Amino acid sequence: MIQQVRILIADGDENENERISNILEVQGYAVKTSKNGKLALFDAIEFHPHVFVLNVLLPKMDGLKVLEHIRANPLLQHTPVIVYSKQQADIRRAMDVGADDVLIKPFSDKELLRSVKARLFKYEKAGGAGGQKRHEVDTDVFASYYHEFNTLLHGILGGTNLLINANGTYSENQTHELLFSVLKSGLRLNHSLSNLLLLEEIKRADANTELITMFTNGVSERGWVNKIVAELRHMAAEMYNRVADLDIKLQDCDIRIKPEYLLRIFIELTDNALKFSKPLQKVIVTGKIDDDNYIITITDHGKSFPLENLDTVGPYKQFSTKKYDHSGLGIGLYLVKRIIMFNFGEITVETQGDGSTFTVSLPLLQH
Repeated sequence: MIQQVRILIADGDENENERISNILEVQGYAVKTSKNGKLALFDAIEFHPHVFVLNVLLPKMDGLKVLEHIRANPLLQHTPVIVYSKQQADIRRAMDVGADDVLIKPFSDKELLRSVKARLFKYEKAGGAGGQKRHEVDTDVFASYYHEFNTLLHGILGGTNLLINANGTYSENQTHELLFSVLKSGLRLNHSLSNLLLLEEIKRADANTELITMFTNGVSERGWVNKIVAELRHMAAEMYNRVADLDIKLQDCDIRIKPEYLLRIFIELTDNALKFSKPLQKVIVTGKIDDDNYIITITDHGKSFPLENLDTVGPYKQFSTKKYDHSGLGIGLYLVKRIIMFNFGEITVETQGDGSTFTVSLPLLQH
């Protein structure tokens, strides 16, 4: 039995927010209101409602788009959603997106309360927000770990052994190349281990949804650009010897995402662009404000990315490995997709004959 039911209402009309709040508060429900669709999503992470009540017509992001994000977010996806609208045509659209009920305005107090109580009954019967998922271990995962780490360790140990036993037989240039190869393998191993740890954190959050807030509560405040530019240039130099190929233009502002996850997005997508292109082929990294969003684009002019959309991207899935022969566990892009999803952003990819463009949209911090 829920001790006190929490209900989140989202309507751009303050009078309507107040009217619906009054109906529900009289019944003893705890109520929070949001004045636009984007705020509703972030309010939901903090408030963790048992039921959503959304108007289809919302500023910033319409109710159906809000519903899509709710159904895609593990912390919220099992929460009942009641949508209301003046338009009969919105009933089918809302149900297709995943609404649990649709009310047509004007609706009575009794209709609203009956819908809320019905949703709560189903919610409790299903065991709350989807119950707890099992944190399962796949034997294929261990095979991926072993192959990746063994390959990189072989590069580190093999290169180090050659240098130790060289006895002055290598030229200065050959020694430098061996050292660079060892460094590259070490950096790649560190990168893979970092990704693996983040993947495990996400899997734990999927099994215990309260932990997802650690991915969503944070802000990248103005001033982050210099650090990210430095990190991208360092990666391009140390792992690819291609710092001159990077063209970076980033607008500085406050973005509603933790700095470490914003950096992870830039690192993974830029690393991907460098992998799929060759020396002297430019990798263009841009970031700019567009309305209430921050738009990141990362474009390479090498081999086009083998997918036209990211729906099938998952951990341990490397695409066209025979064709491209790239190392890695195949989890970097999956991690980026999950981080963006947790923070109510979007990611798309466009492929051309001579490269690919990844576009990321993240919400700005609203003051």
